[in-house]
Amino acid sequence: MQVSSIIETFREQFTEQYHDSILPSHLKALDAMANCRTDGSLQMLAQCPECEHQLFVPHSCGHRNCPHCQNHESQQWLERQLQKRVPAEYFLLTFTLPAQLRTLAWEHQRVLYSLMIRCAWETLRSFVQNDKQLQGMAGAIAVLHTHSRKLDYHPHVHFVMPAAAIDKEKKQW
Repeated sequence: MQVSSIIETFREQFTEQYHDSILPSHLKALDAMANCRTDGSLQMLAQCPECEHQLFVPHSCGHRNCPHCQNHESQQWLERQLQKRVPAEYFLLTFTLPAQLRTLAWEHQRVLYSLMIRCAWETLRSFVQNDKQLQGMAGAIAVLHTHSRKLDYHPHVHFVMPAAAIDKEKKQW
């Protein structure tokens, strides 16, 4: 079953039920995914170099929330991050926005998500600076998740952080 057919089947019911809380970005995502790789999207002409058979191939939407488009992109991003690893143990740290602030975050997503990441990073950086063994600057990869696995609104930030720091003066880990 294609995502586009699910959207086509349930979009009207979904928008009626959630019209008070749907953001323009959600509607834009639905539009993109509904047309992804369908006759409604842009098309490219592909031609076999040997028999010259031609075929129109629909473009993908490229939207960051589209499962068709982003599976490959996500895998490539992950592989690029793995190439940047330093020889150290790693920790996964998660900072979750308290439930009491989620309505505010929903209404002001751009600002609150930025603050979440910045505050969490400043907290981690202060721990590293206060650790006498590390003696250097920390690094990490941060990933913002806005929903839980059950698709509930649950903003949280994951940090993948090495148990190491870099000393710029000594140019060493």
